Amino acid sequence: MYINEYTTFEEIAEHYPYLIQPLLEKGIKVIVCGDVKWGTLGEELERLGLKKHEVIDELNKIVEKNGGPVRSFKLDL
Repeated sequence: MYINEYTTFEEIAEHYPYLIQPLLEKGIKVIVCGDVKWGTLGEELERLGLKKHEVIDELNKIVEKNGGPVRSFKLDL
């Protein structure tokens, strides 16, 4: 499992950017006013009254379909 209720929005934006659109469709914003939102996915799901396990299962299926986290690297030149 890649995503759980303790996954932060920063982790989603950095490692799973393709989840931003599916989350927006559920009314969950990952980025607000150009900055990554603070907090965890579980906190937001609870606040919105959404079923945590259903949403998390759906997101993990999307992650599996996309081959896991985005692989990136940083070059310091």
